[in-house]
Amino acid sequence: MRKNLKQRLTSMPQAQYSIISVFKILHIIGLTLFIAGVISLFMTDIGQNVTGMVVISSLIGLGLVLVSPFPIALVFQWASNKK
Repeated sequence: MRKNLKQRLTSMPQAQYSIISVFKILHIIGLTLFIAGVISLFMTDIGQNVTGMVVISSLIGLGLVLVSPFPIALVFQWASNKK
């Protein structure tokens, strides 16, 4: 049982780094979606009809939702490294 606990404790940082890498990929995808939405808002006339407005707001909203977990994960990583 003690050996099992040691294995779980040593595998914890590896799992943490894999979660951080997933959040990093989601962060990059979110930034891409956000930038695509902002560019399509200011550089094109897609936003002149209702369908274009929905597409632009969906791109910006989904991009911001995907961006948000990464800074929180970095704070958790920072706090766990401070221990």
